[in-house]
Amino acid sequence: MYIKSLRIRNTKSNEIVREVFFHLGANFVVDTESSERHNKVGKTTFLKLIDVLMGANNKKLVYTDRETNSETPALRDFIINHRIAAEMTIVQRLEAPYGETHELKVDLFPHGSYFIDDQRVNAKSYRKRLNEIFFGIENDIPTFRNLIHSFIRVSVGGDDNSFLRNLPHASNAVYRGVYNFLFDVSNPELDNQLSKLNTKLKQAQESLRQYKRVNGVEDSEQQRQILVALESELSRVKRQADDIFDSEVYKANRDAIVSARARYAELADRLSEIRYRIERNESTLGGAYEEKKRQVDLDISRRFFDEVCSMIPGVNKTFEEMVDFNSKIVDNKIAYFKSINADLQSEYFALEEERRKLLDDSSQYLSLVTQDRIDEYERLSAELMRIQQDIGKRKEIVGTLERYDRDLAIMRDEIQDYSTGGDKRSAESNDYLSMMTSFNGYFGQLASAINSENPILTYSPDTEKFPVSITEISGTSTGTRKSLIAAFDLAYQQFAIENQIKTPRFIVHDVIENIEGDDLRAIIDSANVIEAQYIVAILKEKLDSSNISEREQSSLRILELSSDDKLFEGKSDSSQGENRQG
Repeated sequence: MYIKSLRIRNTKSNEIVREVFFHLGANFVVDTESSERHNKVGKTTFLKLIDVLMGANNKKLVYTDRETNSETPALRDFIINHRIAAEMTIVQRLEAPYGETHELKVDLFPHGSYFIDDQRVNAKSYRKRLNEIFFGIENDIPTFRNLIHSFIRVSVGGDDNSFLRNLPHASNAVYRGVYNFLFDVSNPELDNQLSKLNTKLKQAQESLRQYKRVNGVEDSEQQRQILVALESELSRVKRQADDIFDSEVYKANRDAIVSARARYAELADRLSEIRYRIERNESTLGGAYEEKKRQVDLDISRRFFDEVCSMIPGVNKTFEEMVDFNSKIVDNKIAYFKSINADLQSEYFALEEERRKLLDDSSQYLSLVTQDRIDEYERLSAELMRIQQDIGKRKEIVGTLERYDRDLAIMRDEIQDYSTGGDKRSAESNDYLSMMTSFNGYFGQLASAINSENPILTYSPDTEKFPVSITEISGTSTGTRKSLIAAFDLAYQQFAIENQIKTPRFIVHDVIENIEGDDLRAIIDSANVIEAQYIVAILKEKLDSSNISEREQSSLRILELSSDDKLFEGKSDSSQGENRQG
């Protein structure tokens, strides 16, 4: 399909603000202003209109400067107040009879509509229908916007110098689907399935990475080795525990063992307490006996007693009575502690008897207690339980990692089947080598004619890599890059025509003032012998400096803009366009 004409319409008055006609070969959108004043008259905006009519998302950027991201208020208000729409007529042939013909219309004002052949559609349906019209794709795989970027080198949101990577935030799988379609390497359905498989694989790989991070593991082999070490440790600890007590006996009689141990410990604590009390009591009793045996100096005591009595009149007790009273107190203390001691001894013997009987009756359970090894046994039992739990966890991790490995292996096998050269491709895919050879025949010839370079486009069947690349390019200047883009796009048009690939028969390029005069001359000559449209925004002074004659400029010019005749100020350019129409 070709572009026959583009119109800017005031839908309020139904008047055409400007109409531009296109022709085969080079189509110039010319800025006639001098260098210091260019980029202000609307030539880039005109190319943006083509992109908007090709389904670009952000219509607002028609009146937004892509470098400063600032709006042009006057143009914005003009579009909104007059409810401006862009219209385009596309045709199968540029000469009558035009064959398949379609009318496209996009309202540029906020919340405006999309139309195809006077039928209002939503934005998604609009792009899907364009995919059918321009590429013959009914299932929208690849999407229209992903494909059209290779024909319109004017991104409404900005330009990308890496012209092979012309999609924002796209994966290698998406690019592979695009280039496989453009070069007829494979069935787009297979590419779509391949893209889904690659997405699924990446999601699984990320899930595995997160699982490893959360569980602090590296790989299944590491975990298997840890598992072997844990099982060895389990055997060692179990042997230590079995040397102390038969674990089966312990488990079967655990309640009896616990009960006997508790009573044994209780008796031991009570006996220890009574033993302490007996020792204290006997110490006190010994003190009382010592007090009774002690020889007291009665002369000193008598003189002390007499001295006190002289100081305290009215004392009615004799010295002998005081001595007798103290003697009775000591006797009473001895009698009391002897009684207490007898009771404690009796209780101690009773508890000793109970403990002996407990040992006799529960000897099979209390052997560990009497040897003081029950704590060690329980420590080993707890260690066994901890190791068993760790082994269970490690086995679960190993199992999960092995499932991940199996699933990832299956996905990789499926990806291989859907990749170039895989089983799924064998019956439906063209040989990418022959397609690259066909394209490079045109590409090398054009590049050589334009700037004496000899680039080669190569295709990688490795689905992990970007699908295409260019090698053997001399020079790295911007001019060389711009001329290379022109050579690539023009070569693709020749390739698509030869191989009967249904694609747009037009190329839209933004400013190319960095291309040198001879290179520009060669690009224009090449574009004029190809059955396609090369639509480019360019400065008048660049055409003059490249020795493009006024007659040829007039013949190739479809739109001329200046500060006195800006894009939206209105002027029909039909006379210039009709020069090249049949």
